[in-house]
Amino acid sequence: MLKLDLHIHSCFSNDAIGSPADIIKSLQQRGLQGMALTDHNTLKGYLQVRKTVTKDFLVIPGMEISTKDGHLLAFNISEEIQPGISIEESVDRVIDGGGIPVVPHLFRMLSGIKKEKLKGIQTKVVAIEVFNGCSVPASNLKTAKVAHEFHLGGTGGSDSHNPIYAGYAYTVVDSTDLRIDSVLSEIQKKKTWGEGLTMPLSYRQDRMVLSVRQYVQRGFKRI
Repeated sequence: MLKLDLHIHSCFSNDAIGSPADIIKSLQQRGLQGMALTDHNTLKGYLQVRKTVTKDFLVIPGMEISTKDGHLLAFNISEEIQPGISIEESVDRVIDGGGIPVVPHLFRMLSGIKKEKLKGIQTKVVAIEVFNGCSVPASNLKTAKVAHEFHLGGTGGSDSHNPIYAGYAYTVVDSTDLRIDSVLSEIQKKKTWGEGLTMPLSYRQDRMVLSVRQYVQRGFKRI
């Protein structure tokens, strides 16, 4: 069985700290075997770390796209997806680029796409994030119910913006095959799920305060 943190941010996100190498070290200390580096609207972190990753740790290229309707995770893409377009077009661009789109933190106030938007793309996505380490337990449970309702698979990720909390949440893959194609195949087959721990309240509160402050600084525009 593999445990992979499929939602994590490095210093290449403007609201996060820690290098990709720092994150890998933290994840390995927690016993995880890999991650998807999902910085906001950029692949720069993955491009920096991809040549130094060892064979015993998997790094999936990814990003968290700021669509017009909320955030979208994109796994296994080779080119950055333009932010600010609709969730429907963003999903299509991820798929056209050979990637897998996954909806994170569905019900989050400032950055979740919400259930109504999910209905419009449910035939094109295979999974939603059912466990986010920065979300309250009730929100994760609510999202898991939606995954079952829509017959979707699940992923998990810490959504950490600090290496200290990397790996608090993760995706469980019933395999020992540490190859990108193998992991992505399990996600496509809807055989993965999200598990883990909720991050400490103090960290989540700090994250919320920072998110609101940056939202105001951007002129009430989502990241």
